[in-house]
Amino acid sequence: MDNKDLEFITSKFESENINAPESLGFDKIEEKLEQKNGNIIKMNNRKTRFVKPVVAVAACFVIAFGAFLSVQTLNKNQGKVEPSANTASVELSGVRNFKSYDEIEKFINDIRAEESTRFKYFKGGVFAKNETAADGATSANPAAPSHSTTYTQVEGVDEADIIKTDGNYIYYIDSTGDTLMIYSVSDGKAEFCSKITVDNNDNGDKIFEEMYLSGDTIYLLGSDYNFDDGDFGTVVMSYDITDRANVKKTDEFRQSGSYSTSRMTGGSLYVISNFYAYDRRKVPYCSNGDGGFEKIPAEDICAFECCSTPGYAVVGVLDTSSGKQVTHKVKAVLGGADNVYCNTQNLYVACTDYGNRVKSSGKTESLKLTTEILKYSISDGTLKEQSTGTVEGYTNNQWAFDEKDGYLRVATTTNTKDGKDVNKLFVLDKDLKKVGEVENFAKNEHIEAVKYIDDYAYVITFERTDPLFVIDLSNPQKPQIKGEVKIDGFSTNLVPIGEDKLLGIGYSTSDSEWGGTVAEGVKAVLFDISDKNKPKVLDEKVYSYCYSEAQYTHKAILRNYDRDYVAIPVGSFDDYGGGALVFKEKGGKIEVVKKYQSDFEVSRVVNIGSTVYAVDYDENNIGSFTVK
Repeated sequence: MDNKDLEFITSKFESENINAPESLGFDKIEEKLEQKNGNIIKMNNRKTRFVKPVVAVAACFVIAFGAFLSVQTLNKNQGKVEPSANTASVELSGVRNFKSYDEIEKFINDIRAEESTRFKYFKGGVFAKNETAADGATSANPAAPSHSTTYTQVEGVDEADIIKTDGNYIYYIDSTGDTLMIYSVSDGKAEFCSKITVDNNDNGDKIFEEMYLSGDTIYLLGSDYNFDDGDFGTVVMSYDITDRANVKKTDEFRQSGSYSTSRMTGGSLYVISNFYAYDRRKVPYCSNGDGGFEKIPAEDICAFECCSTPGYAVVGVLDTSSGKQVTHKVKAVLGGADNVYCNTQNLYVACTDYGNRVKSSGKTESLKLTTEILKYSISDGTLKEQSTGTVEGYTNNQWAFDEKDGYLRVATTTNTKDGKDVNKLFVLDKDLKKVGEVENFAKNEHIEAVKYIDDYAYVITFERTDPLFVIDLSNPQKPQIKGEVKIDGFSTNLVPIGEDKLLGIGYSTSDSEWGGTVAEGVKAVLFDISDKNKPKVLDEKVYSYCYSEAQYTHKAILRNYDRDYVAIPVGSFDDYGGGALVFKEKGGKIEVVKKYQSDFEVSRVVNIGSTVYAVDYDENNIGSFTVK
C-alpha cells in the first residue's frame, strides 16, 4: 500500500464533502499495521497471496479503522429494472424495510449526513461449532481414496478455500489469483495436468480468491474490478472438469460489492459481498440470468434499525444443481457484513455498529458499540428474513457464533468507560432476544479464539498471557464460567484432539524493548478439558522462527480423524524454506510425528490416504510425505 491508495480514498471523501479523519492518514495506518490491538506486535513477513487493485487494498484499511468502505460493484447495464412482481418482503422489528428506491436513497442521505461528522476508531477492530466429524472428514466418494476436506465450522456446511482435493486430483489457486492449477496425484507424486486462467479483458481486473469442488464442477469465486466504472463486483464462475485436461467454463454470474465470504449447503451456494454506496442513488445489482444485470428489488433490501454506514451486505444464492441464480434469491441489508455464521438451517449476517447511529426515524443517537445480527432461514434454498437482534461489543470472527437447540451463542469484546477491553458471552433465543449472559470476564483482554463443543464454550483471551475459559451453556438462561487456566502466548485456533483435549495453535510471546508484547513464532498448546472446573495445560511446543497460515485462518488446518492427527503448513522468516508440522496427542503430550522440511514455504497441506501433500502456491510446488 502507498500514498496513492490513501489519496484515492481521500478523494472519495472529498467528492461527498466528507472530511477524512486523521486516523486514516498514511502515517497513522502504517503505525496501526505495526501495532495490532494496542501494544501487541505480531511478527510476520509471510508472503501475500495476491494484491487486488489498489482501491480494494485502500478500502480494506478503511474497514479496519471503523468505516465499512468496501468499494462498489461492477454494474454494467445501468438501465432501470422494476422490482419483480413475485418478490415478497417480511416485516421484522429491528430492521427497516423499503418499498421504493427513493426510500432507500433518503435513508442513505440521513446516514451520510451523520457519517460526515463522525469517524470513530475502536481498539481491536471488527475483522477479523458444535464439534462434528465434518472437520477434516474424508470423502464419502467410494471411487476415490480417502482424503481430507476443508476444515469447516459446521457439519454439512462446506467453506471455500484456495485448495481442494477429490482424492485423485489437487486443485489450488496460485498466489497471483490469476490461475487455478490442477495436478493429478498417484503414489505420493503430483503431476501437472492443466490450468484455468482468469479471462480478463481490457476493461476489468478479475481475480480468483477461493473455490468449491462439487463432483465434476468447480466454482471459482473472486472479485472483479471494472476500470470503466471504477466499481467492484463479486463473480462466481462454474467449470465442467469432467475431463481434467480439457476444462470448460459453463456459467458466470456477478453481484455487487467485494467478495467477503460464502458457504455451500443443501445444494445451494450462498455468496456474501460488501457494497459501499459512494453514490447514494446506486443500489446493489446482480446477474439477471439472461447475460445482463438488474437492480435488486427495493422490497428485497432492508436496513438494520440503527445503521451507521451506507454499506450493503449482498447475499446471493446459487442453485448448484443448475448453476443458475434466481433474482428473487438475492437480498441486501444496509449495515454490511463483518462476520457470517451458517448452519444447514439458518444464515446469520452480523455487522458492527460503532456508537453514533441513524435510526429509521431519521434521528441520531449515541449508543454503545454493538453487533447487529440478521437471521435468514435457508432450509429450502431461499433466503427468508426471520429475526434480528443486538448484542454489545464486536466479534473477532465467525467462530464467535454458534447455534444449538435453537439458541444462538455469541462471544464479544467491548470497552469499558475508561477504554479497557472486557468480554461477554450472550445466549439468544430463536427470535434473537437475549435470554442469558456471561458478563465482563477477562478484563483488559480481548478474545482471540472461540470453540463451541456441545454445551460448552472454550474462549481464549489475550493481553500478555493466554487464559482459556470454560463456559457452561447447558442452561441457556444461566450460562456460567466453570474454570480457567493461563499460559504464556495465545492461541488463535482451537482444535479438538484425542479425548477431552484441545490443541491450541497460535503465537509465542515475549516482552518488546518498547514495553509491549511481541507475538512471534508458532506455538502449539495441549489443553485438558476433561474437568470443566479445572482445565489444565498439559504440554506445549514452540517454533520460534516460523509462521503458519493456520495462525490466521482455520482453513489452513488439516484435521485427520482416521489417523487422529493435526497438520499445519509452516513458513520460515529467514527465506530458508518451510514445511509442515504434524501433531498427535499421546499420553497427555504433544507428539510431533512428522516435521517435514522443504526448500519452499508451504501454504496448505492436504492428505490422500496416508500421504500428505504440501503445497506452495507462490512457486507452484507440491511436495509429499507419509503419515501412518
